[in-house]
Amino acid sequence: MENETVFISVSQIKVNTATHLLNEAGVNAHIINKMDSAHANLFGHIQIIVAKEDEEKARKILMEAEIL
Repeated sequence: MENETVFISVSQIKVNTATHLLNEAGVNAHIINKMDSAHANLFGHIQIIVAKEDEEKARKILMEAEIL
């Protein structure tokens, strides 16, 4: 199964909100945290990935929610 990144942010709150919306809509979304904890989270980002076949639906959901 191939995955696609649909959202990138440095805000944990935005990522959690977006992931919740996607999961509620039936899109299996996963968070990948690439923040550097050794530097007080000043470097890096957090990604949301979904299955390639769910990418279009996920982007539409996030756009309608004005997250993208």
